[in-house]
Amino acid sequence: MTDVLLVSKTPLARRLASEDRDRLAAGGVLDHGRLESSAERQEEALTAVRAALHGLTSSEVRVDELKPTDAAGVRLVITVGGDGTVFTANTLVTSAPYLTVNSDPERSVGHFTRFTSATVADGIRAWRAGSATREALHRLAITVDGATYRILNDVLFSHINPAVLARYVLTCDGQREFQRSSGVWISTAHGSTAAIRSAGAEPVPGHLPALLFKVREPFLGREPMHLLAGTQLPPRGLRLTPALPGMALYLDGPNLTVPVAPGMAIDIAAAHEPLLLITSTST
Repeated sequence: MTDVLLVSKTPLARRLASEDRDRLAAGGVLDHGRLESSAERQEEALTAVRAALHGLTSSEVRVDELKPTDAAGVRLVITVGGDGTVFTANTLVTSAPYLTVNSDPERSVGHFTRFTSATVADGIRAWRAGSATREALHRLAITVDGATYRILNDVLFSHINPAVLARYVLTCDGQREFQRSSGVWISTAHGSTAAIRSAGAEPVPGHLPALLFKVREPFLGREPMHLLAGTQLPPRGLRLTPALPGMALYLDGPNLTVPVAPGMAIDIAAAHEPLLLITSTST
């Protein structure tokens, strides 16, 4: 039985082809030194985690290779990277707590990370001793075609071609409305300060169980639209039903894309289980 699953990002410097890196440098977008220093800090964080795991059985997987079943039977999930790494690890089917490490705290916001390479050993030690505290993060559950996905931050419902006007039915609190727009943002309270806020929604405190939605660029034709935004505290539920081919769900950013066929109902509600984060080294 594996004690720990270690999930890490692949630094941008290792994902870019050499010609792409040269173009970025020539255009003044990014320089080689910054890319390499970020990659080095990622390796330093991984080295610190591996050293702290001495005596435990563990396995490692990169985010681009992660499968939902990879955490079966593990007691702890450790992420090394930033928020994007946490979002990808959130797709794991597990009730194990997460210990999240920001590998580049000088440049990464790390809203969902709680440790760095300097503090991760203390966090792992406290977890092994049973003295670490845990924070429960409320999530949303997206159910479509018999499959359920748990969302930590937000989801975008739109056409796969951003130039296509999305057509769908939005159902909320007993009201049903046919809409045309650029799509719909849906978020948790944690995600209410991100893209949905940029679209015009008012954020809510992150500790609350919440469901927010905001219609993007509604096409106000002959018939007025009324269900353009909402904040549910706690979540009461929302349904989206696409009315044309090519619609998709983009879950927690670019981490997971789910195509949705015309007429297929998408149900959004509170997830039954929160994501448990190890947050400190003692009670």
